[in-house]
This record gives sequence, structure tokens and C-alpha cells, in this order.
Amino acid sequence: MRAARLIERLAEYRPKTRVRPEAEAFLDLVGTSEPAELEPALRAIVEPMLSHSISPTMIEASKQRNVIPALCDVVCDCRLLPGETQEEAEAEIRAALGEDSYELIWLEGVGGTASPLGTPLWSAIESFVKAEEPEAVLAPFVLAGFTDSHFMREAFGTVCYGFFPMRAMDCEVAAALIHSADERIPVDDLELGTRFLMHVARTLGE
Repeated sequence: MRAARLIERLAEYRPKTRVRPEAEAFLDLVGTSEPAELEPALRAIVEPMLSHSISPTMIEASKQRNVIPALCDVVCDCRLLPGETQEEAEAEIRAALGEDSYELIWLEGVGGTASPLGTPLWSAIESFVKAEEPEAVLAPFVLAGFTDSHFMREAFGTVCYGFFPMRAMDCEVAAALIHSADERIPVDDLELGTRFLMHVARTLGE
């Protein structure tokens, strides 16, 4: 019951909002400062950019059905915003959980990272978008998932953006297919992505 009580508190927990430059620029482009006003597909993109997230994903207790366990392990997936520390997140999480019988331990420590906007790489991507879709606008956002960009930035100070153009497949379908049994990409989008990479290489090379 103690574990269930704590999990319920996590479900009710609403982390502190932090509007980073990427989120601010994205909201400016869509014409609102209130994520609640956005349609569901856009809101799903914006909300992970405004605060850290914590989701219980694994639980282990007694291995016997007739034994009340003395200890219950609840493992959570916690994703921090770029620049946010474990100490800051932990203070908020402990405040949400309140005084109770639990121990909070960080199993791993890999926080979010970000690259500045307005770099030569950003300009190269922007010129590709304008050439391919004149009515489109390049919009910054913070990816809720994890990529090797983290290690590139950390090791070399490299500017990294998670950009790969897709036009043939609906973006919501593509998002649902990530890590699925049928993860795939249309050939037309693969060709579009190849043109993009060549464009960036040539633009920066000049």
C-alpha cells in the first residue's frame, strides 16, 4: 500500500515549468504562450520541452503471492531538461512525495543537453527547408528521447540538431513507429534525407 500511495502521488505530480529558448521560440512560431491552447499533436511536442518528466516503469517486490513484501522497488524513467540538475529535480520530486517511508536513489545520471540556435548549421538547415517547402518554417524543439548528440556535445562541444526531413510519412505515424516491431521509413523520405545531408555538407563546405 505504501508503494501504491507513492505511485499515485507521482501520477498527480506536476513539475515546475521552465521555458527554455527552444520552447519559447517554438511557442512564438505557433502563436501562443499557453500549451493548453494547442491541438493535442502539438501539445504532445511542447509539454516535454517545459519540464522534466518521471514515469514509473518497473516494479519488483515479493516473489511469493502469500507474502507481504518488506521492500518494494519502483524504478522510474526520469528525463531532465537541458541545464537542469538532478539536485533540482530531486528537491521537487521529494516535495511531491512528501514525508513517507521511502528511499530515493538515482541509478544513472545523464541529463539533457542542447545546442544554441542561429549557428551556421542552423542556417544551412533553414535554407534547405526554404528550398524544399517555401511555405514552411524551421522550428526548434527539445526531443524527449535520447540520442548520441549528447555525447557529441559533451566530448567535442559540437553543435548538433536532431533534424531529418520527412514528407511521405505522417509525423504522428512516424512517432508511433519509433522502437516498434515495424519501425520503418519510406524510400521517398530516405531520398529526401540524403538530399538534405548533401545540401548541408555542401553549404558548410563553402
